[in-house]
Amino acid sequence: MIVAKYGAVWKVTLLGSLVYRGDVLIRSISMGMILFVFVQLWTTTFTLGAFQTIAGFDLRDLLWYLVITEVAVLSAGSQGISQRIDQDVKSGELARVLVRPYSYVAYQFATSCGETAVRLPLQALLGGLVVWLAVGPPPAGPLAFVGAAVALALSLTLSFLIAAGIGLLAFWCEETLPFYWIYQKLVFTLGGLFLPLELLPSPLADVAGKLPFASIAYAPGRIFVGSSPEVALTQLGSQLVWVGIALAAVTLIYRRGVRKLNVHGG
Repeated sequence: MIVAKYGAVWKVTLLGSLVYRGDVLIRSISMGMILFVFVQLWTTTFTLGAFQTIAGFDLRDLLWYLVITEVAVLSAGSQGISQRIDQDVKSGELARVLVRPYSYVAYQFATSCGETAVRLPLQALLGGLVVWLAVGPPPAGPLAFVGAAVALALSLTLSFLIAAGIGLLAFWCEETLPFYWIYQKLVFTLGGLFLPLELLPSPLADVAGKLPFASIAYAPGRIFVGSSPEVALTQLGSQLVWVGIALAAVTLIYRRGVRKLNVHGG
């Protein structure tokens, strides 16, 4: 019954997203353009420096790594999730949701999954095509594909939970967008979106690898380009830990926020 209920939300959202497929296509083309720039940048770097590998990555590994990290971050739509929840809190829409027979957070998660189900395949297709034409097929074997798929699912779940937590801060903060901007920049710099953590200075790389931002971008990208089974399991384990922590944090924030709402008669 529960699966059917939220499955219906997922389906409605997916069909609704298809209505605006032009917007989805434009976003995907934008990602393809970003990857085209990275192809030119890294090809020039490897050529002029006469590098065979950089920090253990050859050119093909590095570019396919970027495909996965870009897909993981851009298909999540975290800013839209955060601001949608923010507006529901501020407008009082969340107060009306409380009397309905479903979990608000689970409803938003199903909605997010429906949107991602449209964005992710197209972005992966166009981004992968750009890199495939430049350096050939991905280096990943069957196990790496499976591991990266699991890591990508965990990455998207963690992205949703963090975005939801930021949006729910609207119970206490007038504006939550600056919190999202800080989070976004941390994913860009410490999460491995543009550079594998191995390319960062050693002390910084060690710290970054222990933070949740690496579980969003770095983990699926690193697994996809062929890490050892031990490294892959470590990354997946880290993702599971951070998903658990984020879920507990969002649950706590939501319950306290709703309690605050009830106390004030909202």
